[in-house]
Formats: sequence, structure tokens, C-alpha cells
Amino acid sequence: MSLIVGIDLGTTYTVISYIDSRTREPKIIKNKNGNLTTPSVIGFRADNTYVIGEDAKAMEEVGDVNTASFYKLHMGDHNYKISIRGKDYTAVELSSLFLKRLIEEAVEAMGEKIEKAVITVPAYFEDAAKNDTIAAGKAAGLDVMNIINEPTAACVAYGLRNDSDNRKILIYDLGGGTFDVTVAEVTKDNISVIGTIGHHQLGGRDWDSSVADWLASRFEEETGIDVSEDSEFAAECMIKAETAKRQLTTSSFADITVDNGEKKCKIRLTRQEFEDMTSYQLGITINLINELFENIGLSWKNIDGAVLVGGSTKMPMVRNYITENGITILSGVNPDEAVAIGAAIQANISTFCATLPGNATISSFAMDKKDLDLMQLPGAKTISDVIPHSLGMIVESADGQHFMNDIMIPRNTPRENAIETKRRELRVSKKKEDNHLDIYLLQGESDEPINCTVAKKYSFNDIEYISGGKTILEITFLHTINGTIDIKATQTETGTSLICSEEEIPTDMSWVTKSPREVFGSSMPSICGALVMALDLSGSMSLETNGIQAIDAAKQAMKNFVAQFSEFDVKIGIVGFSDKTQVMCKPIDNEKKVINAIDSLSIGLTGGCNAADPLPTMYDLLKPFKGDSFVYALVLTDGMWENYACTSALEMRPKFEKHGFEVIGMGFGGADSTFLKNISTREDLASVDDITRLDTALSSIARVILS
Repeated sequence: MSLIVGIDLGTTYTVISYIDSRTREPKIIKNKNGNLTTPSVIGFRADNTYVIGEDAKAMEEVGDVNTASFYKLHMGDHNYKISIRGKDYTAVELSSLFLKRLIEEAVEAMGEKIEKAVITVPAYFEDAAKNDTIAAGKAAGLDVMNIINEPTAACVAYGLRNDSDNRKILIYDLGGGTFDVTVAEVTKDNISVIGTIGHHQLGGRDWDSSVADWLASRFEEETGIDVSEDSEFAAECMIKAETAKRQLTTSSFADITVDNGEKKCKIRLTRQEFEDMTSYQLGITINLINELFENIGLSWKNIDGAVLVGGSTKMPMVRNYITENGITILSGVNPDEAVAIGAAIQANISTFCATLPGNATISSFAMDKKDLDLMQLPGAKTISDVIPHSLGMIVESADGQHFMNDIMIPRNTPRENAIETKRRELRVSKKKEDNHLDIYLLQGESDEPINCTVAKKYSFNDIEYISGGKTILEITFLHTINGTIDIKATQTETGTSLICSEEEIPTDMSWVTKSPREVFGSSMPSICGALVMALDLSGSMSLETNGIQAIDAAKQAMKNFVAQFSEFDVKIGIVGFSDKTQVMCKPIDNEKKVINAIDSLSIGLTGGCNAADPLPTMYDLLKPFKGDSFVYALVLTDGMWENYACTSALEMRPKFEKHGFEVIGMGFGGADSTFLKNISTREDLASVDDITRLDTALSSIARVILS
């Protein structure tokens, strides 16, 4: 027979709970010393064995450096390592070793196998830390069915199911190293989390540190001995501080004896002094609660009760703060045990739900099938949670001057709605292997990526080339049932689901503080522009050189010119002119359509002479692209224009210059070189030459434009 358990893998203490098969009540599994909570400490012995819990904590308290604690704070930090007896350990490895031994002791105590578990995490844990928790559980030999946020688990444990009224509950979760606050609406059958916020470098240990610093200061005042560099004395003060903190829960003062080996002092700490010196830490939790209320549009007057979770909430200053706001503290479960109990209930519900047919719900199925075992579970409710951090990705700003966080799913979005699809344009090469897109997912609220956490890096490779050199990708971001992040992408033109690989996040992300051009340099696909080509379609274009009509040579040169822009974000338009001007295609980035427009140009299409000036039409086509990397009008002509057309063209040059648009006049045959230079803003590129050299001249111009 196998037990399904809930595990509160705490920063300072860990608790395992299960559902008694006979009474259907949740119970805590005692450790080998008969205690309900186990210190989350590991001690490594010289014989390559290790101990956990009280045995390891005893080693730590006498200053043994071969111990590890508070490693939970480093879950998700893949740069963290601690060296013990010549071996490096990560937070995941320490957690898995601890869990493996704890489960072994639980199996021995219960006489049953333990293979499946729900493990709890702080609500404000980021994606990497959640994934590390799952990895630690698996490495310990567990089938991690789910992970659940600690405040949500606590809400389940408090058995509010029997209250028929809908109530908004504040869960204040202050453990040894982390703090979360959550607001949830609880009904007879459901728990709906409204919002959550937290701080994962704040916990009871910070209260201990304040007391330890105070003890060192008082010791120096009374003895004249500076102990600021005495690590053993500092470790002793932390142990004494934690003991005093616990004593002040029920007493108005605590007498503390500290000894540096030379002198001994007895120092009295009153509760008032303790609360004064740690008011800053409490203030952080107060500010976070106020921020949460502002974010979800609620206040204390909307709260019907508070659930306190974590051993540090036993401090009177915490309870007084809650009650001073007119809130009743709900009782029913020990704060040290609530999270594990909620996890056990959720583990059994998850197992039951896996057997439900179709879309049946817990309550409907239990009612239909008279499943009294499930219905008797306190807190057996459907849970709707939220995402604690906004989900975004690194993108370039609209002006291309800096990187920014494009928030796609705001924090406190219900998890079932935490899905968003974005469209991304991507320039693609005809070489499929050159086409890839990197996505950096961010968790955080700041617009600046450097102030957020890079949750994951994904890469999509071997993207198909699309005619025109640009493709549209549909990228979908979503949160899983565990609150971790997933991603998928589809190439819209082909309907192909892209192959995605998760890559290691670079250790140095300082590049996000630089400009995109500084980061990517000349290889950055930031060139975006527009150009319009106008071709003379008068009768003289029928003249031949070496057996080739001028119009055919010009059209081929134009096609070759267009091909040189296929790798870039360039919109190209085609115009024909002679007695009148005709737009063959407006500026677009579809190479195939541009080539078709060039092919459609023919002599006589717009009349037989040169009475029209194409520049006003070209100017109107280019106006929408003001501000792009470049905007060019390229006129190809083989003869003299009529006076009105010449005057109009000369008057257009100042308009182009005003907006930073460029005009280039290219001539062949009987074209007037002086006139073409006069209408050109880039006189250095304006020229008259033999039609056979037009292809070479246009290639040179393309290189200048793209440089």
C-alpha cells in the first residue's frame, strides 16, 4: 500500500502530512524523534554519510561548518553552490538529499511506501524556483503530482468549507526565510485566489539577525570587546536570538547569556525593545499588503478574516497588526502544520480528479456518486489560483533605442486565463538554417528588463523562408497547472508548429541595458525603409542596344536591385510614367508582388511622351514611412521631359529634403545629366550612362543604401 502525502518543504522547518484512510482526517507524520516538524538542515559527517533535522541542527548550533540550511532561499539560483567536505552542492541537490532522507524516515514510521506527493512553494516563487522544487522532489524518488502555493494550501487546511457564507480571507504567510500575503475568496465549494504578493528574502531569520546585531552591540558596550569579526560569536548570537524570539511570544522579556570565551554577559531583552528594533521588517510586510490591496482594488474593510501561516506569525507584533485593522484571526490549525495539511488534502483531491469522467467537477461527481470519503475531506474545494508575477518578454522599444519588458500577462491574472498570443514579424533568409528567433521570458513588473527575472530562454530554429523575406510567427505564452511557464509558436503562412528548444540563460544579461545597435552591431536586422522606383514608359524605351530593348534591360536591372533587399525590412513600390503616372504597386515587402509589378510595365501603358512628373506621386507613396532607416525615390528615364514636368520635378526636391527623403535620378540614352542632378538630393549617385551598365549602377546604389 502507498501513501499520498503533502510536503511543506520549508526554509527552516519541513512537515509531511497525509489523509488517514480510516478517519479521513489529515494527520502529520512524526519524524524519528517524534516531532511534527523537522528542521530543514543537513549535516555531513566525515564518513561520507549525512544526517538531517534535529541531528543536523545540533551540529549547526555548535558551529560545525559541515552543515547546510536556508538553501531553499537559493532555489532557482543556478549560480549558487556551497562546498562541504570538498564537494559542491546546489540548492536542488541539498533539497533532494533532505527530502530523500525525510521520506525514508516517514516510510519507516508509517510502514507504507510513499511514492506520490504534492509539494508546496511560496506563492511568490518564480518559474526557475518552482521548476527546481519539482526537480528536487523527483531526484528524491517522488512522483511530484503537483506543486501548490503555500498560502493556498493553508487556506485549504483551515477547513472553511463548512461556512456557508462567501468570505474574503487574507493569508499572511511569514516563514523562516520568505513572506507571502494572499487574498482569496472562499465559498462552500471553491477557493478563488484574488491576488498575491511576496518577498523571498524576508522571514523570521531577519528578526533573528536584528536581535543578534543588538546582542553584539550590547556585549561590546558592557565588556569593551569588539566582536564584529568573531564568526563563532555571531553564530551563537543567532541561536540565542531565535530562542529569545520564541520566548517573547509568551513573555514580556527574555534573559540572554552570551559568551565569547573571555567574558560572559547576561542581557535582558524586552518585548517592546524587540518590536522596536524589528519594526522595519514588519513594515515591509505592511507595505506589501498595501501594494496588494491597491493592485486588486480591495482594502481591509473588504476582508472577513485572516489566516496566519508560518512559525514567525506567532510573534505578538504580527497578530496585533492584523487585529488592529479590525480583522479576526481565524483559528483551527497550527500555523506550523497548515501548509502541509492543505497539500495533503490537495494531493488526495488531485488523485481523485484524475479518475473523473469527462468534465465532471469534484462536487458534482461526489454528489452523484455519493462519494462520502471525498466529501468528508475538510477543505475539499475546487481551487482557482493566480499568477504572482507579470509575464513579459524582452523586445526593442518602438524607437529602437533600448530594450524593454513587453508585459503580456499581468500579475494576479487567474491561472486559467494566463494565456496570451503575440504576433512577431521576422525577417527570414532563403537559407533555412539561418532563420531563428530567440525569446527571453521575463517575470517582473518593471519596464526595464534588468530589473526583472529572466525566467527562460527559448529558441525557434529552421524557420521556413517566405516569399518577400518576412514571416509572421504566432507565439503563445501560458502558465501550466503548476504555475510554471510554457511556450509554443506557429508560422502563420505555413501553419507549421515550430520546433522549440529551451536554452540556458546567459549568466551575463547586462546587454539589456545597452542599445540594440550596440548589442547586435552591423548584424542586427534593424534596417527598415521604403523606396519607390519609377520607370520611363515613353516610346523611346523601345530602342535596342545589342538586340535588347531598353525597357527589357531596365526591368531586369530593377528586379536584380529588388533582390538585394530581400533580407531586410524594406517596402518597395513601382510606378510607371510618360504622359501620365500610374502606380503599379504601393510600397510592400512582398518580393514576388513587386517583381510582378515590374513585369507589368510596358511601353505606351501611360502614353507615348514625357509630359508627366512622377515625383509628386512618389512623394505621396513615401510619406507614411517618414522616420524609417531610409526613404528613397529612384527615377529611371531615357529622355528629356517636357517643360512643365521639369519645373514640377525641380519644385519637388525641397519637399523631399524637408522630410529627409532622398531622390536619385538615373538616366540613359538621351537623358539630361544636369537636370537629373538638379532633381536629385543625392547628386553623387545621380548619373547618365549606357543602359547596359544600369544593372551595375543600381547594385552600387543598393550597397550605399544598406550601408
